[in-house]
Amino acid sequence: MNVIIVGAGNIGSSLARKLSDIGHKITVIEKNPTAISQLPRGRVDSGVMTVIHRDGSTGAAMLEAGISEADVFIAATGKDSLNGLAAQRAKIIFHVAQVITVVGDEGARTLYDSLGIKTINKATLASDKLISMLTGDV
Repeated sequence: MNVIIVGAGNIGSSLARKLSDIGHKITVIEKNPTAISQLPRGRVDSGVMTVIHRDGSTGAAMLEAGISEADVFIAATGKDSLNGLAAQRAKIIFHVAQVITVVGDEGARTLYDSLGIKTINKATLASDKLISMLTGDV
């Protein structure tokens, strides 16, 4: 799969590393040069993982990242509004088949779900996992 990830923080860099491990083509869009340090340097230097140093919510950054060839677009910055903007642009303007965004606010989650954008909420995932562990449904 050809995957574009916006945001190279904890979630974005972890996703990039794990998806790269299983052979997917990864492009990360991140405007903060410090955040890029979380990505595996060897993969970036060798070209296995591509990094675009721009604001990932812009069409120009998405075009530079090759969005027309993307199978999956994941918005994983620390800001719901930026994630939502980027995800909507990927889904509506660039017609990426699978668009996922990380959200913290339940209201945002409802809105993005209604637009056909899959959402992930870190707090919900953590609490679901904890309940599963406590009830033995692991």
